Amino acid sequence: MPEDISRFPVDHETSSRHLRWLTGSVLGVSVLSMAIALWRESQVPSPLMLDVFDSQFIDQEIPAALACALIAVAAWFICQRTGLDRQQEDLVSKWKYKWVFAGVVTLVCVIGSLNVYRMASISGDEYANVTQTRIFARGSMTGQWPSWMAPRMAPAELANRILVADDGSGRVITSYQPVFALISAPFQRARMRFLVNPLIAGAVIALTGACAWQLLATDWIAGLAMMMMAGSVSVEGFGMAGFATNFVLLMHLAFAWFFIRGLRRESRVSMALAGIAGAMAMHTANQMSHLLLAVPAFVVLLGARRWRDALWLAVPYVPFVIVFTFGWTGFVQGLSHSHRQEVSPGLAPSLTELSWLARHLRIPTFRQVLQDVMSILRFFQWAVPGLAGLLILWFRNRGQSASSDDPRDHAATSLFMTVSASALACATVFYFFFPLNQGHGWGYRYLQPFLGFAVLSGLAFARAAGPTSRVVTWLLLSSFMSVAILLPLRISQISGFVAERLALLPCLPEDMAQVCFVDTTRIYWGPDLIQNDPFLGDASVTDSFPPGSLKSRVILKASDDVSNEEFIRARFPGLRREPREGLPGAGSIWVP
Repeated sequence: MPEDISRFPVDHETSSRHLRWLTGSVLGVSVLSMAIALWRESQVPSPLMLDVFDSQFIDQEIPAALACALIAVAAWFICQRTGLDRQQEDLVSKWKYKWVFAGVVTLVCVIGSLNVYRMASISGDEYANVTQTRIFARGSMTGQWPSWMAPRMAPAELANRILVADDGSGRVITSYQPVFALISAPFQRARMRFLVNPLIAGAVIALTGACAWQLLATDWIAGLAMMMMAGSVSVEGFGMAGFATNFVLLMHLAFAWFFIRGLRRESRVSMALAGIAGAMAMHTANQMSHLLLAVPAFVVLLGARRWRDALWLAVPYVPFVIVFTFGWTGFVQGLSHSHRQEVSPGLAPSLTELSWLARHLRIPTFRQVLQDVMSILRFFQWAVPGLAGLLILWFRNRGQSASSDDPRDHAATSLFMTVSASALACATVFYFFFPLNQGHGWGYRYLQPFLGFAVLSGLAFARAAGPTSRVVTWLLLSSFMSVAILLPLRISQISGFVAERLALLPCLPEDMAQVCFVDTTRIYWGPDLIQNDPFLGDASVTDSFPPGSLKSRVILKASDDVSNEEFIRARFPGLRREPREGLPGAGSIWVP
């Protein structure tokens, strides 16, 4: 049933102040983004001398900042001059048809995955996910490359991600935590890997609404949650790509849903399920993305003397830590002793993350602080416009977010809000002190797993304002216009970025037999372009490929032209050089 709107008296003066704050926050983020971008561009005599991340920021964020400013001003103007005060029924209907809503997002991402991202692995992180997925889909733990060719197929620059066994066997494996690859393997086996991230994006939309309802027990706020998450175009961006980022976001939302349910109902099963979701998030790609949530959650529970909740939350982590933190990491390090996290002989695999952190703790320089500020600006520029201002409004008015008069519900909501705020603060501060450049990404990749907590925190303020508030109208308009204006702009940016990277690859179409050389010293993205099937060694692991046995594309790290030609003559007899001049990536192509 619709909520009684008489509980939310309209204060037009306060509502106008909130609208000015939301609009001003977007304008502030936009102006700061453009100012930093233009200043960085003015610091070099030529755009070609820009750092690759600065170049991406300038190319993508200046037009996006203008679009966000337009959206904010238009939303403010419409709110001031129309009677769109009562949107409760519209939001309730969105929650009612949540799976249709999620299905539309999934369909958009499927189309984007096939036609915008072209099922490409642009970065080494995506390549690592795809490689391990293919390995698991074959029912194996490792891939197999010809041992004599493996060092050129996974150059040293990829040693943090694609590893080759040091024993000379040519076995290949990835160093990232493998849960996402395990989830994706059945889709790969069915030749439908393109569905994985689109389905996750749709599930993120629906689960955000479910978390909002679980937290604030209101249908219209659940509908608003789905609209705000759909308006955060980073969800669709990562839904088209090969990153595991949205999967960690999904697991964090599952953690939140079960965690809130466990607090409200004092349910041990719900707390244990929250622990399972958290453990899966922790063992996807990089473990720090979840530890920055898990640690505050345990601290808050222990501080509130909820010993049993903390215990039941912790129990499911144990088998995952044994299997993955000890087992998987130990197995990978056993295959490749040059793994970047092994800092001393005999160091327990479970301590490698801590040892890595100890070595990389830094006092940030001005340049590093600027880079981190740019990353945080990207996070808000890819989120629904107004999220930063809504978070500040929530913080300034915290304590108004109780979902009912039941003291247990009030306590559960307050505890979760403390966990949410602590996780957001810890993640933001952490990345200022550790040098984790995100490479390319559709937002700020390291904060994307916390997007759900940012939206839920902001919704607590919207819930207190009520369904007739112009704040809700502003957020609805912002979400709609983000989908209508920002999403096409961002899809265009992603498509252009992918096309530029693929144009650097000196290869013929992928289905043609060929050997390509990529000179990794000539282009920044060179190492990421060297991508090979993890089972290339199935056909032949002998000293050379006989004429006619080359059935697929092989990409190798180049040396000088003479060495490359000698390598081909010795290992690939019968191949000839494709007579093409001016190939991108300073490479060469050899075909049967």
